Amino acid sequence: MDAMVPKKILIVEDSILNAQITAAILKKYGYITEVVCTGEGALEKVRSSQCPDLVLMDIELGQGINGIDTARIIQSMRNIPVVFLTANASQRIMEQIRSVTAYGYVIKSTDRYALLSAVEMAIARWRTEKALQLYRCLVENALNEIYIFHIEAFNFIAVNRVARENLGYTMEELYNMT
Repeated sequence: MDAMVPKKILIVEDSILNAQITAAILKKYGYITEVVCTGEGALEKVRSSQCPDLVLMDIELGQGINGIDTARIIQSMRNIPVVFLTANASQRIMEQIRSVTAYGYVIKSTDRYALLSAVEMAIARWRTEKALQLYRCLVENALNEIYIFHIEAFNFIAVNRVARENLGYTMEELYNMT
């Protein structure tokens, strides 16, 4: 496991047995895990100073708020990757997962390597998105004009704020120009 990988994983699972099995697998590979049984419990942990680095979220949590709605609330509060755990991979469940900014899903009781792979890919994607946000912010707020264009077609891919203001065009207008 990469030393830079976030280590604290919150497992949101209403089945204590499933939660313990998942936690044991992750602990074996160096992750610190914490288990809560409800969506409300997950929200409490995310609001706290002991916020996890990743959430493994059961979709159907029994009583109270379900996993999909909990994930939406979490993502409105903090930028934390959520990987769904599900025993049901029906079309309806997959559409629900797609409706949230999910970092994938894992079928419950799957092979440990599939679980670890899903966790590692979610963390890698989260890191990449954070870096992309930083670079976008740096480019957009740079004091110099920055133009990024396709090397063969010469059409604009990105033009920062200073350049757009100087040219007097919106990004939508620039997309249609060379």
